[in-house]
Amino acid sequence: MGDSTRCRRNKTKRTKGLVLVVAMLAVAGAEELQATTIQIDLGSPGTYTGANAQLGPISFSDLNGTPVNGSSLSIDFFFTNNEFVRLFASTTPFFDVRLNLVTNAGTFPGLLTAQSDYLIAEDGSAIPGFGIVGRADGSNGSTSIGFFPLLEDANGTPNPNLTFPLDFYGVHFGFTLPNDTSVSVINGDFTLSGAPFAVGPHVPDTGSTWLLFLIGASGLLAARTVTQRKKI
Repeated sequence: MGDSTRCRRNKTKRTKGLVLVVAMLAVAGAEELQATTIQIDLGSPGTYTGANAQLGPISFSDLNGTPVNGSSLSIDFFFTNNEFVRLFASTTPFFDVRLNLVTNAGTFPGLLTAQSDYLIAEDGSAIPGFGIVGRADGSNGSTSIGFFPLLEDANGTPNPNLTFPLDFYGVHFGFTLPNDTSVSVINGDFTLSGAPFAVGPHVPDTGSTWLLFLIGASGLLAARTVTQRKKI
């Protein structure tokens, strides 16, 4: 009788433990499903060169109305029309992927806190890197993240483990918003800065090639006209 009771109790504990694990997995899955996908049209294929080479800002409205309440967001930007961005060994290490959110704060809204940022490969997987970011907010109510995928550290050391040419088909940003419940997002934009880099369509494995002519040397980050405070 005692052994039977212990057996039932152990079975009950195992069942409760299984339910807890399943519940935890369900929560984890729900968090992954909350990632927002935003489509970005890079425009016509081409090569971007010169000291101030820049593509964008490209506006998007997908986050409009999002309250700036300290919540965490997970966003996958994917390029439309099977396009990709190609980086080269000669691309400046300070190549920058910038996500900018404009709020109705009317002044400095506070800084975004980066959690996970990475380039996305053709198969949707993360391209390994160090996720070095800079943060800024502006007097016009903007707050932004500048992601530097070619850097190894915040001191500007190039990542020696990357292989070029480096193609990416999207960018992932994970961050926490500032906490001001009276403020919300009213616009957003996406920008690529640095040189040289190229935008191209998907090339099927048919033996055909797409020739890119590389011109120019290392680029500099585009200057911003709005008064900003920055932090890395």
